[in-house]
Amino acid sequence: MRRKKTIDLDRLSDEELLSLRFRDLGLKIEGTWLEDCITQLYKELQDKNITFRPSFYLADEWLCPDGEPIIGIAFFIAHPRLKKLEQKMMMEVEGGDKLSCMKLLRHEAGHAINYAYLLHRRKRWCQFFGPFSAEYTDTYKYRPYSKSFVRHLEQWYAQYHPDEDFAETFAVWLDPESQWGQKYKGWKALKKLEYVDELMREVSDRPPKKVKGEKFWDVAKMKSSLGNYYKK
Repeated sequence: MRRKKTIDLDRLSDEELLSLRFRDLGLKIEGTWLEDCITQLYKELQDKNITFRPSFYLADEWLCPDGEPIIGIAFFIAHPRLKKLEQKMMMEVEGGDKLSCMKLLRHEAGHAINYAYLLHRRKRWCQFFGPFSAEYTDTYKYRPYSKSFVRHLEQWYAQYHPDEDFAETFAVWLDPESQWGQKYKGWKALKKLEYVDELMREVSDRPPKKVKGEKFWDVAKMKSSLGNYYKK
């Protein structure tokens, strides 16, 4: 069986890079700085006595597929050359440094744990965060000064959808440097944080109800080109 030729991305011009298909990029998490970030996330989960460990793969964007307890990391931060291209094409690199990467990992871990334990089906979960079945929209209205939501990712993302509200609340709760008990004292959001704390203590040592997740938009299998990706 012939071995697939490895492409040196650093030698390619932007035009040559954009012509490549995702699956031909040869990207992996192993051997990159992302391994250290994942190791840190696992340690933070361990420090909170949470036994579930979500798995990871490289996707076309940051995501946790709906209902799937698995985390997709945006492909472009897995290689320095792709980070440069992303900066040029999009004017930013989401999760491109360790601080922002960890914030996103904690957020997506909230989704993964939500789906692994089916927490969104609980009556009290819905009382605190709202109906999981609420529709996602392209845009959302937010109240910048609301104290009913934590502030973690930009654009007051917790106000987007009940599932995002939980993920953001979980991320703040998990962050070892957040000091959420003090920071959110007097906020309605504190009640959500206390509920997450209670909930995690309850399920921490229990086996998840759903362990494996399907890898949607896995770049290792995508036949579309980088050029088409950026056109969209």
